[in-house]
Amino acid sequence: VSAFEEHFADYIGIEYATAVSNGTVAIHAALLALGIGPGDEVIVPTLTYIATVNPIRYVGATPVFAECEKVYWQIDTEDVKRKITPKTKAVIAIHLFGHPCEMDPLVEICKQNKIFLIEDCAESLGSTYKGKHTGTFGDIATFSFFGNKTITTGEGGMVVSKSKALIEK
Repeated sequence: VSAFEEHFADYIGIEYATAVSNGTVAIHAALLALGIGPGDEVIVPTLTYIATVNPIRYVGATPVFAECEKVYWQIDTEDVKRKITPKTKAVIAIHLFGHPCEMDPLVEICKQNKIFLIEDCAESLGSTYKGKHTGTFGDIATFSFFGNKTITTGEGGMVVSKSKALIEK
C-alpha cells in the first residue's frame, strides 16, 4: 500500500497521498481534514453522483448546487461566484468523464473568498489541465478505484494533497 501511495503521488505530481477504502471515504476524510462541519456550506455541481454529496451531509454541512457549463458539463464558475455566502467553506470541483474543470478561475475564486478547493478526481485519473494532473490544484483531492474507474483495485480510493498536515489528519 505504501508503494502504491508513493507511485501514485509521483505519477500525478503531488507531495502526499494516502489510500482509503473507497472514493466516498476519500471525500469524507477530505472534508473532516479541512474541518468542515455543521453550519458550513459546500458548493458542488448539479451534475454529480450521490457519493460526492453524501459525505457533505455526513459531516453535517449543507450541499449547495451550482449549475454546470454546457460544453463539458463541468461546474460553472460564474454560478459558483453567485452561490458563495458567508457560510461557504469549500467548493468541490468534480472532473467528470475525464474532462478537467476550468481550474484557473476556480483556484482564483477560492483564494479570493478564502474557501477550500477540493477536487473529486474519481473519473479523471490521467487527465491534465494546462499540463498539470487533476488533483494537484486544490487544497486536497480525492480519487476512486471502484470497478468502473480508470484503474481499479476492486474498491479503494486515494486522498492527495500538497499539505502533509492535511494528509496526516
